[in-house]
Amino acid sequence: MRIGINALYLLPGKVGGTETYIRNLVTWLVKGDRENTYVIFVNRESAGIFEALAPGCEVVCCPIRASNRPLRILWEQTVLPFQILRRKTDLLFSAGMTTPFICPVPTVLVLFDLQHLLQPENFPLVYLLFLKTIIFLSTKVAAGIVTISEKVKRDVVDLYNMPPGRIAVTHLAVDHLAFHPRKTAEIEAVRTRYGLPDRFILYAAASLPHKNHARLFAALKILKQRGEGTRLVLIGARDKGQEAIARNILAAGLSQDVVFTGWLPFEDIPLIYCASAALVFPTLNEGFGLPVLEAMACGVPVVCSSIEPLPEVAGDAARFVDAYDPAAIADGIRAVLGDQDLRDRLIARGFKRAAEFTWENTALKTRSFLLSVGKARL
Repeated sequence: MRIGINALYLLPGKVGGTETYIRNLVTWLVKGDRENTYVIFVNRESAGIFEALAPGCEVVCCPIRASNRPLRILWEQTVLPFQILRRKTDLLFSAGMTTPFICPVPTVLVLFDLQHLLQPENFPLVYLLFLKTIIFLSTKVAAGIVTISEKVKRDVVDLYNMPPGRIAVTHLAVDHLAFHPRKTAEIEAVRTRYGLPDRFILYAAASLPHKNHARLFAALKILKQRGEGTRLVLIGARDKGQEAIARNILAAGLSQDVVFTGWLPFEDIPLIYCASAALVFPTLNEGFGLPVLEAMACGVPVVCSSIEPLPEVAGDAARFVDAYDPAAIADGIRAVLGDQDLRDRLIARGFKRAAEFTWENTALKTRSFLLSVGKARL
């Protein structure tokens, strides 16, 4: 089968876990597959990425930019179907929440979350209406849907009245070649490069409203008032919530306690995990929560929100907290930093849990679903 991959959404360094997903999935989809061929449709910003990740695949660089989302989607709807015909693909795998409404071949759509329906207050009104329309129509025309957790599958079934049989769950995974414990010299080098504190907790998240930075800062203020303060390092793309984060840091009196690095090169991220004393992940909405597994694979204990799907991801290997309660977040951080027995248990369980999630398995499940959808439509 000749499979088209719609990666037009990818904006390197700006789309968080969805970039990790498409990079690793394409790598492992192609690796060892001698029966199928792949055509990858990319934008100008991501030109050159997939040639290195998937040598031998046909990469079609389209004359659009993902940074202009309305224009990108217009191109996806009007021109991409003709590109699919021209390239003689049998199936289109759209990995970025939208797909052509009129397509000459069956499409499989990836849905990472339905935050626009579950937390609409996080979106400007016009953009929210745009998202609701484009994603709703994409789900209705797709022959199959891939979600990254059982939680997202339940949301799709409930909110879009979608038959469960049309949906496959393929969890995200860890790149175990990158995320693993590192040598002290490597860790100290990255600590020096970014001016990181000797001891700190880490939050890996874009500066978006649902990432719940304000309550995390309130929790740090509580710890500081108790005389148990700790430094916090924030990594992730600077997004529309960046100004609010800066104001909240000032309001909480934490200007000397928070380091915001912004976006980092991929190769440095595992080292910063390894340099941290713990990962804190108090998000209010998540499709999966990949940083939780990445930290575990590096031997870093995790304090995370108790919202689904994080228990689905972390199992018994994290300290769960009520992310709406700053005092509960503070207590979780205090426990993981101060109780060595708890730290040891979480680290051991974390290694075991992270080992269960591999990109090879994700790719195998995805490929199996793509082939089943394609053959059903022949």
